[in-house]
Amino acid sequence: MDFSLNRSRECPPMMIRGAVITPSPTQKFLSIILDQELRWCEHTAYAITKGTQYAMLIRCISRLAQGVPTKLVRQLYWAVVIPRTLYAASVWLRPTYNEATNKPIHRSIGITKRITQTQHTAALAITRAMRSSSGNSLEIHTDLYPVPLLVQCTLYNALIRMSTLPPHHLLNPIITRITTCSTVKHHKTAIHNLVQHLKIDPRAIDTIHPRPIHPDSDTPFNTSIAESNDLLEVRTLIQMDSASFAAAASLYVDFTHVATLRYHLGDNTEHTVFKAEAVGLILVARLLLTQDKASFPAVIFTDNQAVIRSGARPTAKPGHYLLFCFRNLVRHLQE
Repeated sequence: MDFSLNRSRECPPMMIRGAVITPSPTQKFLSIILDQELRWCEHTAYAITKGTQYAMLIRCISRLAQGVPTKLVRQLYWAVVIPRTLYAASVWLRPTYNEATNKPIHRSIGITKRITQTQHTAALAITRAMRSSSGNSLEIHTDLYPVPLLVQCTLYNALIRMSTLPPHHLLNPIITRITTCSTVKHHKTAIHNLVQHLKIDPRAIDTIHPRPIHPDSDTPFNTSIAESNDLLEVRTLIQMDSASFAAAASLYVDFTHVATLRYHLGDNTEHTVFKAEAVGLILVARLLLTQDKASFPAVIFTDNQAVIRSGARPTAKPGHYLLFCFRNLVRHLQE
């Protein structure tokens, strides 16, 4: 097998140390059937056949009289049939829909229709319904994804995992180069198809650092939540409209306004109120670092209880990396 697109090309046998190696149109490698032209037709048929066999086995053990309970049958389908059928789907399957145009991709829709028959068999085994039952109603009763959506989610998760690989991984520069270059028209690889149709930019993915805090570590500041909002004089301001978020912080010395910092976060589909409030705390710390008129001890007022509670013990949650930055700035102030 030399992976040539020329179908009329003859592949003579190869002799290595007296052993004759006869060319084969397909070869199985890591449970994936590779064909001469990398069209994955043989592996697609193999994967669907394998999934159908497992679905029939589930049907055998889910008899109405003395079979496995419905809950366990559904769990078997999720744990066995789907992983067996969609094994390495990012290699031999394309996304079912184009995220940019929201249009179906014809070649993938044809394959998903064949996989739908396997899911229909499993859904009948789970619900023990009549064979004439509609597939859509069975998916609703069994709480199963439609196969096109299931394939789309599987490929989306695969691309997300590849996009979040560390810089020292071999796939990281490949993914970065493919997402930054223009659209490839000929000889597309599986990664090209995923990036083109799913529209995921690795540069737009935030890195969440775990950074566990030792239980015995001291918090560099004290927190207090007032019983009523009427007792507060807010110093961090969050401006939110229908399209974007912005944060601002003001510094007062002896009830006299000294300086103000503002920062525009961006689209409200990419940021949250929690992140905007955390950015406001960072702006306050920056003001205390840069202004000579600032006096200590200083009091920071904010009107978000989630930020106040999380500021003492940030965790590996979205937006908490901003609180780690705020803690570092406060420790720098104490020095």
